[in-house]
Amino acid sequence: METGTGKPLNLRKFLDDYKRQLLGHANGRDETPFFMQPNPMLVDVGDSCSLDQIFMPGDSYPIAFAPGDEVFRPAHQPTEGQEWPKTFIELERHKSKTRRIACGRTPYTYKLHTLPKASGALELQNDCELELTIRLYRPPRAAHRSFKVEVPVFAEEYVCLGSNFLTELRDKISCICNGKRFVDVSDDPDAPLPSNDTNSGYFFINNTFYNDMRLPGNSDYSAAVLKWAATAVGVEGESFKVEKMEETRFIDLSVTLGSPLHYLHHGNCEHLFAVSQIEVLTPKSQRPERSFYPYPLSVNIYNRRPCYMCGLRAYHFIVENSRRQLHDPSYLCRSCFLSFNYVDGQKVGQFKAYRIYDHSEVQEAQEEQEEPGEQEEPG
Repeated sequence: METGTGKPLNLRKFLDDYKRQLLGHANGRDETPFFMQPNPMLVDVGDSCSLDQIFMPGDSYPIAFAPGDEVFRPAHQPTEGQEWPKTFIELERHKSKTRRIACGRTPYTYKLHTLPKASGALELQNDCELELTIRLYRPPRAAHRSFKVEVPVFAEEYVCLGSNFLTELRDKISCICNGKRFVDVSDDPDAPLPSNDTNSGYFFINNTFYNDMRLPGNSDYSAAVLKWAATAVGVEGESFKVEKMEETRFIDLSVTLGSPLHYLHHGNCEHLFAVSQIEVLTPKSQRPERSFYPYPLSVNIYNRRPCYMCGLRAYHFIVENSRRQLHDPSYLCRSCFLSFNYVDGQKVGQFKAYRIYDHSEVQEAQEEQEEPGEQEEPG
């Protein structure tokens, strides 16, 4: 689909034009690239980099980001005469004692990875190679009436070569759903999870679905989307293509820098990602050897949530459709989940529960054993 950023950039044509202009300058022709001119700054650089270029009708206008500044939505306040929930009172009391730090935890906090150290330098094909920076965002964790209500939060960033296959990037993407099948375990919280023998998914880039069909049992997720698009309002006249992810390299793509792209896997786990930077590597470029690509560049260090009840341990279960929880879904640690939802091993009320982290059971048990015993409060 068209976006407000202009026509997509064909990466192969872009690299060929770059090499042609560079070769023409080396042979004494007049085709001097703009970046080799005495004054390479373009007069319209301000307009081309404006946020107005990514604005679409009906979108909310991007808010100017200021480091240390946070934008808060007004919280619901109980009216006079209305009974105040104890949870609300305790949260207000806790917030009144909390001092805000400008450089504290924010959605923009991330950690840079150390660049891989290689014994040899990168060997370029045909003297030039494209290097792409891919920014991925974590799936929204909250929904209301099937609409995602969480602002996209940066998760991780990778650097890829134009010669890398799309599957090489997909195999590096970190996600809680990788290699798992989540089923309702509310009747038996410790029931073994079924094995996952498939790994279906697709990248949606410039009106093309790139399906991962490496395993025989993988499903074509794009088929359902194409069936919906045939009768959907707003996409009339759009033509979509279907390709194989394992047969497509990044150099074969046409992308728009900064434009949101779609990654779907594990049934309904959706990620947004974007190509944020494209760089042309020459034989003089100092880069690690080819086997290290794609390599991680940065990662968000706040990708896990604490338990919604105790706020001390990381969540272990996701609870849905529970009338006894304040949030739907709710993220609970193992201790709070079992003590709140079960009495003598029997399920209390109706809800669905999905166990996420099997490996954290032993860690949580060890942490509880190391904690000092409970002390009686003074009378």
